[in-house]
Amino acid sequence: MRYSTVVFSVLLLLSSTKARPSTQKESSPTNDIPQYVLDYAPLVHLYSGEKFWPCDIAEHLEHVTPYLNYTQIRATSSNLNLTNLDQLNEYNRGRFVYLKSDDNVEARPDWLEGEKNIPDIPDETTQYQYSLYQGPQDQQQPLGTTSPPLLGGRSTAPAILILVHKPNNIIDAFWFFFYSYNLGNLVFNVRFGNHVGDWEHTLVRFQHGKPTHVFVSEHYFGQAYTYSAIEKIGKRPVVYSAEGTHAMYATSGRHPYVLPLGLLHDETDRGPLWDPVLNAMTYTYNYTNREIEAGALTPKAPTEWFGYNGHWGDKVYPLDDGRQYQFAGQYHYVTGPLGPRFKNLGRRKVCQGRERDPCVVHDWLPPEQVRVWEGMGDGEEEGENEDNDDELR
Repeated sequence: MRYSTVVFSVLLLLSSTKARPSTQKESSPTNDIPQYVLDYAPLVHLYSGEKFWPCDIAEHLEHVTPYLNYTQIRATSSNLNLTNLDQLNEYNRGRFVYLKSDDNVEARPDWLEGEKNIPDIPDETTQYQYSLYQGPQDQQQPLGTTSPPLLGGRSTAPAILILVHKPNNIIDAFWFFFYSYNLGNLVFNVRFGNHVGDWEHTLVRFQHGKPTHVFVSEHYFGQAYTYSAIEKIGKRPVVYSAEGTHAMYATSGRHPYVLPLGLLHDETDRGPLWDPVLNAMTYTYNYTNREIEAGALTPKAPTEWFGYNGHWGDKVYPLDDGRQYQFAGQYHYVTGPLGPRFKNLGRRKVCQGRERDPCVVHDWLPPEQVRVWEGMGDGEEEGENEDNDDELR
């Protein structure tokens, strides 16, 4: 589900993001991805009855056409890709550019549903190779082989890892997950909030190389936890993606939000377990000069798409569109979201909101909602001492 902070978005829209060339191959201190970032990467339980699964942002661009508001600005989407997406900023700085689906979304085309990207189910005989992004025309080259036990399955839709260095020896590891469609929730059997394109993320914060906090995005807000509080498999945080909306939670079950009496709620469960480390594009981002660089693990990962200022889906359908309806100010179809650069990557607090907003960090989870895995707590000692966390008070 989309997150929108108007002031923050406008400031970024009026600026530009600098991208190091996608062909860069050398490793440097600025684009290094420490091993501990992968060691503590989140594992994601997708919903067992999900209809709209993770998607590849490169494939998404093959099925959309850019519009300036409701006016088409390119004849087809055939030349739209991750290395030239930022060129759409030429149109009013990209602020009113939308990537409109080439298909009727109500026909549920395969690319929108992403069923082929459901993480596979490993067993005792499976050995994965870490095949991170090596370029669109290249065979993916293994970076190493996992050792048992295997924790989760591999999706053919790459996750996006963006590493951000901050003062006081803090590193924020943002794991972004993309879906081509967001299915809104039902209220009195009426569905609101559908949109094309959906960005979600989980943040794992490190200080002095040790995990201290985990943040999960939920609709227009989110929840922050101490690392010691979060559910884990081994030492890796476990998070949950809600049915349809893909909002992220720290537990399985029903999650009411916004409306009273639980009328509007998300559902999560222990469906397919996705290990994003097994297929990812990695980056480092300098929030002071807004420079993005492909990570040393995936030096050919395109960077230009990150600078795109527009929306990753259709603009809200007008009421004369037969698919659209409105009730109590809420629309059946809403506007698609902005991309990762608008998720407050330079945040000082671990929470996503504005600096003046309160940031509540939870240090426990309801015991009845947390599964205790064998080996749970491995690594907790490293993150439970937060006395040196100068940033989070």
